[in-house]
Amino acid sequence: MSRALLAVAILTAACAGHTTPTTTTPTSVNPPAPPPPPPPARGNVDVIRLGPSALRYVMHQVIHIDQEFQGMRQPLDFGLRAFFAVTITGPADTSGYPTTITIDSIVADSGTTAPMGINLGAAKALSFVGRLTPKGEFRNQTASDSLIAQSLSPVVGSFKNFFPRLPPNGLTLGAAWTDTVTENDRAAGSVTVTSHNRSHATAWEDRNGARALRVDVISDFTIKGSGQQVGQPFEVAGTGVRSGTDFVAADGRY
Repeated sequence: MSRALLAVAILTAACAGHTTPTTTTPTSVNPPAPPPPPPPARGNVDVIRLGPSALRYVMHQVIHIDQEFQGMRQPLDFGLRAFFAVTITGPADTSGYPTTITIDSIVADSGTTAPMGINLGAAKALSFVGRLTPKGEFRNQTASDSLIAQSLSPVVGSFKNFFPRLPPNGLTLGAAWTDTVTENDRAAGSVTVTSHNRSHATAWEDRNGARALRVDVISDFTIKGSGQQVGQPFEVAGTGVRSGTDFVAADGRY
């Protein structure tokens, strides 16, 4: 009895002391995953192009003319304020953004009169419809009344050069560029005005609560042509300098 128990105990001890070897299958250890690539660089948010807007403007012009008629020199100075609304809608087509300019009124500065007997009251509700390119060219404009538009062209033109001309790749701080604009004025004959413009985007400024880029412009222009006025033939030729400052908001509003 005791031997049987002893045998069982020895067997149990033998079983307990014997360890069956196990086969361990090595597992491959993956190297740590590489860090994710950096996000793509953001585009330059400070590149500006003209775009849709609905705004009202006041355009103030102060003009000095030295004219010569039948051997007599006569200076002419006058100032005008034009009040008008501009609506630019999107999306743009291949010709640009659909754009409408509507004149509210044009008034002469105190102490001056409109030149050549121009009827400024006729400007009320006169509109121009055309296409505005992102570079600032107002193309293919059509007037609501062609006769009134022609009579007012010496003082407001067709707003062809109202918008600032921007570089082809957009406006950025520090950009400097030149462009040439030629316009034919046929209100009283055939007169060609050619402007050579030098522009420089100089600084960001706050304008009426909006962040805007300041653009300083200097233009050298020449005028040459001929025609008839009050039944009398005339020739015109001359040169001049214009200077101005434009502000274009970061969202493309002028």
